[in-house]
Amino acid sequence: MDDPLIRNLISISVMIATGIAVVFVRRFADPEKLRENNEFTGFAWAFIGLVYGVYLAFMVVVVWQNFDNADSTATSEATHLSAVYRDAQMIPGGEQLQKELLLYARSVVADDWPAMGRGEHASTQTSVIYENVWRTFYALKPNANDTVHAAFYAEALRQLNEMGRERRMRQLSGSADLPFPMWLLLIAGGIAMVGFALCIGTPQRWVQITLTCTLAGFLTYSILMVGALEQPYSGDIRVRPNAFVSVIDSFEQRSH
Repeated sequence: MDDPLIRNLISISVMIATGIAVVFVRRFADPEKLRENNEFTGFAWAFIGLVYGVYLAFMVVVVWQNFDNADSTATSEATHLSAVYRDAQMIPGGEQLQKELLLYARSVVADDWPAMGRGEHASTQTSVIYENVWRTFYALKPNANDTVHAAFYAEALRQLNEMGRERRMRQLSGSADLPFPMWLLLIAGGIAMVGFALCIGTPQRWVQITLTCTLAGFLTYSILMVGALEQPYSGDIRVRPNAFVSVIDSFEQRSH
């Protein structure tokens, strides 16, 4: 699970290790000798940096799209849930359905979200309540001759089906699941970028230490951010059930 403290500690540790590496390289390799190759080293470093920057940006876009889709899916599910609740008010016997919908919304926040944060698709308790919602809906018997009740029943069925679809999509959006080769290239590329920076000769040691450590810290934190966004329901950077909390508040206000 992503943790901001661990993320910061890892970044600081990499920066310290990089600073030690700069001192080590400068002790055993004459900076003046390294400066003789700065033109070639700088060209290679700039080219690899350009390619790596594009690749890093691509990775960020991939995980952010998954994160944003997870948030949009959860909001859409809550919206359809609210619509079913409102339509149930116009269906004979809809009060029981409204109670089940309120229980479902509360269980999504209290049970489903923590379960998804642990890497599970859903909470067993929430799944049971969800099935009870459908059983309650099946038990409704609107008057077929009443066009108003029939219309609201049909609309509630449509909204409930949409809610079920978004629920399934939410369960499947728990992780971006980036392939291992992509992670390998991301990490290896970051190490290569820092390695090239160590091979650039500078007259002042503090300049190389400062710039190389800053580069190492930036790349490390960026890679860790990709990992944080890959799991949209866990860690400090996560999709929150705000839409369901708002729906619950709305349901409770209507029931008073």
